Amino acid sequence: MEWDSFLQRLGRWLRDHELGGPQMRWVVGVSGGPDSIVLLHALRAFSEQHELGWRLHVAHLHHGLRGAEADEDARFVEETARCLALPFFGEHIDVRQIVATRGGSTEEVARRHRYAFLERVALKTGSDFVAVAHHADDDAETILHRICRGTGIRGLAGMRPLRPLQAGSRVTLVRPLLNERRATIYEICRERDFQTRADSSNDGTQFTRGRIRNVILPMIREHLNPNVTEALLRLGEQARWLETYLRDAAARTFESLVVSDQPNRIVLNAPALLSKQRIIQAEVVRRAVSLLPGGEQDLSFTHVDAVLRLAASETSGKELHLPGGVLVQKLYDRLEFRRRDAGEQPPGEIPPTFVHCPGVTRLPLLDAELVAEIRDIDADKIAELRAAPHPFEQWIDYERLRLPLLVRGRREGDRFQPLGVSGTKSLSDFFIDEKIDPPLRARTGVLCDQAGVVWVMPLRIDERVKLRPGSRRALRLVLKSTLAGTGVEP
Repeated sequence: MEWDSFLQRLGRWLRDHELGGPQMRWVVGVSGGPDSIVLLHALRAFSEQHELGWRLHVAHLHHGLRGAEADEDARFVEETARCLALPFFGEHIDVRQIVATRGGSTEEVARRHRYAFLERVALKTGSDFVAVAHHADDDAETILHRICRGTGIRGLAGMRPLRPLQAGSRVTLVRPLLNERRATIYEICRERDFQTRADSSNDGTQFTRGRIRNVILPMIREHLNPNVTEALLRLGEQARWLETYLRDAAARTFESLVVSDQPNRIVLNAPALLSKQRIIQAEVVRRAVSLLPGGEQDLSFTHVDAVLRLAASETSGKELHLPGGVLVQKLYDRLEFRRRDAGEQPPGEIPPTFVHCPGVTRLPLLDAELVAEIRDIDADKIAELRAAPHPFEQWIDYERLRLPLLVRGRREGDRFQPLGVSGTKSLSDFFIDEKIDPPLRARTGVLCDQAGVVWVMPLRIDERVKLRPGSRRALRLVLKSTLAGTGVEP
């Protein structure tokens, strides 16, 4: 029977990951779909089969996204838990409202709140493990998604079978079905006559994962490789091999580079770090950040590359602010990683100020004023105007603006297309590329219209608003300092 062999494979997986002990407490995330229902029944059956005495707790989060269908899912999961004589924990949130008020994508907000809910249930029940039903097809979809977004080796490795539920959490997220295929799970549901719920959003294209599953992968199977899922899984497995090797190599190298190692402060020998191969340098940086409380959860390739460029800088005293409250500073031949104290937080956001167009707008927090003039221009003067004499003066196409204009501080998610660059960049990446120190970033004004960023003052305008051969009206902008004895005169 498929069920018996399935339980045998589950048992091997659990023992391989040292999860087969008695009297364990689990939280099982159950949506009501075939994957999570099979996981719940399998963990319960395995515990009974081997007389392990596991305590299973069923957890279900209603995201408020699918109306009556989601209401029925919640009732179904609660009834399933009751029939299995298992405790049930349920909550209801409104993901759309959270996205509307705080921003972010629907998928990411739902995921973040789901894991926070699962951790609350784990802490309430004294459980050390949270089991979720991600399987091999989910893993392949994740790898493809990360390839399309632009990933490194860690991203190619796909989902980890075990990891902390959240950064710094003592609760472990476990994926016992990660080696199983979706078809096997559905076959078990039919064989065992398990009652399940169908999530209609899984069959659509509203969300990214749905588009990958229902559009992109079928197209690849038809036109490129009918075995694309298997190919992605093999790629993920090889990436995990390489990741393990690099992690071990970086750990050995790290010990030879440490000048000082304290709970909230790690100092490395910068010249010695730079003498290693680039990929080992990157892994050492990740290790240093991960050893600090709250470090590495949002560390990207761009962040790592910026740290390595900081290490190679000949200037002492420069610093970078990384996600998770980590500050990195180059001090002579030392690279220091430490937690940023509350008093070291970057200055507050520059409040939005509408721009007089034409006119003069005072910007007190920038110690500056912005002069705006509307001018008719001749076609033969455009090339000359585009070559502005200094960065504090910019000429832009007035007809391409969507008024009104305002100046504000940078915000999470800000993107623009820097003049002369193909494609957009986040402001964070742009500041890193331009080697702008964090304290200066907080004091950089962003001029925007209703379509987005116009000018990151005084660094670069957006490609969208540059003067073109057909431009006839221009907006001349001059950023002038209001400090005595300084400034750029028109």
